[in-house]
Amino acid sequence: MPIPPPAPSLSASLVVALLLAAGAGRADALELRQVTVQGLEDEEMRDNVDDALALQRLNPNRRTRLTESRLSYLLRQVPREVRGAMEPFGYYDPTVETQVLREGALVNVVVTVRPGEPVRVRERALRMDGPAQADSALMRRLQRFQPQPGQPFHHGVYEDSKAALDRALLDRGYFDAELVTHRVTVSRAQHAADIDLAWVSGDRHALGAASFEGHRLRPGLLEHLVPWKPGDAYEQSKLLALQKSLAELDYFSAIDITPQPDDATGLQVPVKVALAMGKRSIYSAGLRVGTDAGLGVTGGVERRWVNDRGHKLKALASLAQRKNDVTVQYKVPAFKWLDGWYTLSASVREEPIDLVDNQLVELVGSRSGKLGDWELVAAMNLRRERFEDSVSGQDYSYSTLVFPSLWAKWVRTDDLLYPRRAMGVTVELSGGSTALGSDIDFLQLRAQGHWIRGFGSRDRLLLRAEAGTTVSDDFAQFPPSLRFYAGGDRSVRGYGYKEIGQYIEDANGDRYVFGGKHLMVASAEYERMFSREWGGAVFVDAGDAFDSFDAHEWQVGIGVGVRWRSPVGPVRVDVAHGLGDAAQSSVRLHFNIGPDL
Repeated sequence: MPIPPPAPSLSASLVVALLLAAGAGRADALELRQVTVQGLEDEEMRDNVDDALALQRLNPNRRTRLTESRLSYLLRQVPREVRGAMEPFGYYDPTVETQVLREGALVNVVVTVRPGEPVRVRERALRMDGPAQADSALMRRLQRFQPQPGQPFHHGVYEDSKAALDRALLDRGYFDAELVTHRVTVSRAQHAADIDLAWVSGDRHALGAASFEGHRLRPGLLEHLVPWKPGDAYEQSKLLALQKSLAELDYFSAIDITPQPDDATGLQVPVKVALAMGKRSIYSAGLRVGTDAGLGVTGGVERRWVNDRGHKLKALASLAQRKNDVTVQYKVPAFKWLDGWYTLSASVREEPIDLVDNQLVELVGSRSGKLGDWELVAAMNLRRERFEDSVSGQDYSYSTLVFPSLWAKWVRTDDLLYPRRAMGVTVELSGGSTALGSDIDFLQLRAQGHWIRGFGSRDRLLLRAEAGTTVSDDFAQFPPSLRFYAGGDRSVRGYGYKEIGQYIEDANGDRYVFGGKHLMVASAEYERMFSREWGGAVFVDAGDAFDSFDAHEWQVGIGVGVRWRSPVGPVRVDVAHGLGDAAQSSVRLHFNIGPDL
């Protein structure tokens, strides 16, 4: 067998030459420090171009070891990458200029983009074939399809509109709908795009019977909450309404509502509602702090369901520096007419107001419910109150009132905790009569409104107003708990809690807040968030509680505050200065936790 020749070996001179060449390559390496995109005002478009550049996507190691040939190659790719990133926004013919700035081996690249003329929608052929042609809600969505003629052909807007229409078909029960034509023709030379879309809807399904499983309540109780009858046209919004009603019961830890189109009988789709019961008993204890009530402690117990009829029991005690109260509440489901509750509650409360100390015991029977977007509570109230009576010179006076009341609330908001577009109105009407057992005759109306609007991504304007009036021929005997006052965290900041009201002097010549027949409060606040969690606010509040419209005087407070969007809800810390005579201190700190509405 022949012996193979020995493997060639590198000479020492060749090894040295290779090492020198490698060293020279490292010495000639460039370092890419920064790639800047300019010329685009739209932030989303600029970010998309930035992300598309291979130069920008280089990892840190390759940025520091960039060769001239590699840099040249990447620069040649820039125009193509920019055009690809601009097309989704309707710009198919941008002008791209690349500038390389050198400082020795350090390189900065500036990419200047001029978008040029966008491709605009010229013609649209949008069709909906099948029974959905008679569905006015779907046809309105089809007419609002974006982009409209004359608008830039933004790919994202187009795809979002197409997906939204597909969802709308499913939400309204067209489970067999199909998009049979989806074509877009773009003419770069004419800067025009023609859209051709066609759906075949198929038949619309109906809602079938809802079946409930996984709960411990009496059969037939939850069925009253179902907002449809078998055979009603399918609407996803009705399933969401049922889920909301079930969640508000606070019985369940999990709610899963699933339509079963595969089990449909004809076109009727049965609905399966799978439930998991929550913890039956809830115990709570904690500290509370607020500049209105002061430092205090709370404790309570709640029985989420007492029996299989769904009854509830709740007891809550709160002891604070300036307010103490204990409440026991028993609730019975009332689902047959309006979703709501029959409630019987008893409470004991003690609350000093300026120099007036008052205690009351109250028994309330009520029926709550929902009518459209309104939350309603109709109640009959029995209230026994003891309060200091400096007007008559007696140590204490007693008041017994028996009166019906009606409370109504309407809210429309995009977010319950941190709204950017919201409106809310609350109205309360109550009236007592000696014919019902009250000591005095009276009629009282109180209303409150909120308006919130967001500007940009960080700013909000919050407006608030409150008004009230009382009609009574014996207002001097009206109990303090029902008189009107202003001042405090959610009233006129810069003043103490219930510090603003009609003033009188007692037999000793001491001046104190008696409360007023009428109330007017207004507030304007501008909020700016500096980060996702932290922000600041400036505000001005004004209000008064008074007996005569001719003699009242606005009490004004101004201030600044810190806003924290905490995991448990908004936290507000305000420093305010009261400008009116009613302010008992020049600067006041306000601390408040809770939603804006």
